[in-house]
Amino acid sequence: MSEVKVKDLFSLLRLFGTQAVIRVGFRPGQFRPRAFVIDILCLLYVALGGKLFFYWTGSDVPRTALLLKSPGAIAGYWSIPVTRYLLQHSKHCVAAPWLIKELAEFGCRAKSLPFPTPTDEFEEAGASHPEWPSEFTVLSYVPDHNYSNYCGDELAQLARRMPNVQFRIMGGEGAWCDDCPPNLTFLGWAHAQDQYLKCVVVLRAVRHDAMGGTVREALLCGRYVLYTYPHPSAILLPEPDRSPNLIRDMEENLTHLREKFVCGRLPFNVEGRHWVMANLTEGVLAQRAASFFSEELHEAD
Repeated sequence: MSEVKVKDLFSLLRLFGTQAVIRVGFRPGQFRPRAFVIDILCLLYVALGGKLFFYWTGSDVPRTALLLKSPGAIAGYWSIPVTRYLLQHSKHCVAAPWLIKELAEFGCRAKSLPFPTPTDEFEEAGASHPEWPSEFTVLSYVPDHNYSNYCGDELAQLARRMPNVQFRIMGGEGAWCDDCPPNLTFLGWAHAQDQYLKCVVVLRAVRHDAMGGTVREALLCGRYVLYTYPHPSAILLPEPDRSPNLIRDMEENLTHLREKFVCGRLPFNVEGRHWVMANLTEGVLAQRAASFFSEELHEAD
């Protein structure tokens, strides 16, 4: 339950006949009509003995933390009390392990369960160990509306420092990018699998994240990954706001990989693919989530 329209209101009443409700990525206490509806239904559901689960997916965690510190009158009379009540009377899981600590800062214990998004096409794409593209190409994801969180300016600077490398960005048109270098191409909304197979490295530099979907998908396709969060089989980059060396580190890692690529000594990332196949495919994660919710409901009974 992440969003609701007027036509959905009657359907939502069916939640009162369920054993549990999972609220995915839609934080409590928001001051807008649809959020009011969801919060009121959740308050009634919990008050009547229903089991409510919050499935935290990323930016909803810091935004809730910020809300709980808000001094405004509306927040004090509605948003904060509602948020605290729902948090205290719910179970919690998070889509990345580092969100556990963030959630604990406002008193919630959580289980790490990366969200089981579809992976079939990426599993199939990497199964045959497809050949590298003819050029050393770097792929990233930067939505226009949130380019700062996805280090858009830093990626543009990196492209200027590495004119012999092709950089391609999915998820936006690059309206934020002034004086765009010629080796930086914005793809808009593109078919992800095709783009993974056209690159050698996926670069996910982000200030705040859940378990990045592009990381999992790229590893399944046998690509190399640079990431600002720790992840098996990915190269760790420094935190953007805590290190002055992010651009330098990105450049050094890409230079090292490119040298191997040019010499024909860069193998398909078998290790990364195998790790994700064993731990992060949709089937594995769905089974893990089902077991968690089943155990929680069994304990509640």
